[in-house]
Amino acid sequence: MGAATWTRRTPWAGMAFVVLAVAGNALQGSTPALHGDSGAVADFYTEKATAIAVGMMLSLVSVFFLAWFLGSLRRHLAASEGPEGWITAVASGGGVATVGLLAAGFALNSAGALRARETGITRDVAAVFYDSSLALTGLAASLTMAVLLAATALVTLRSGTLPRWFGWTSAVLAVLGIVTPVSFVLSLLFPVWVAVAAILLARPGAAGRTGPAGDVPG
Repeated sequence: MGAATWTRRTPWAGMAFVVLAVAGNALQGSTPALHGDSGAVADFYTEKATAIAVGMMLSLVSVFFLAWFLGSLRRHLAASEGPEGWITAVASGGGVATVGLLAAGFALNSAGALRARETGITRDVAAVFYDSSLALTGLAASLTMAVLLAATALVTLRSGTLPRWFGWTSAVLAVLGIVTPVSFVLSLLFPVWVAVAAILLARPGAAGRTGPAGDVPG
């Protein structure tokens, strides 16, 4: 498979991330609220241990595909910004941090479920696993997602190589990610953003509509 074929197909890794992440979350069913009753969290792990473990396995695999998608996005941003640009490096850093935080959060949730299935779990231990998992995926990862989206928005609006509406949407979502009381909303919308970005990057000729930042193609 040639380099050109890889370039065209790699953005679709983003869709694989979306499908697996959504499926993994759906397998859990309804989930307790963050900082909710610890007894409800213990019951959640005890009653749904296998479903949670399988769901988190799918979610962890989804992160693998997210990393490949982000590599494709980084290539596009770098080509759009030009060799002297630095914003692409910021986007890349935000993407790498997001991958790490999501993987850690999914692994913690899985660990809680596995402990409940194998040895049982107390209310306090369950709360630690669950709250830590949500803090990583819904709070910390939202901030790093905001870094990724803000940098993507800036390159997009300056270069015009992706639709301007996508740039402005990315900017608005990035603001959500840095406002702590509502930042978890970005973690919920992030798969949608990835899906849209994957479609835009996979369009025929998308790789060719790049140029230094500030040069908007005619």
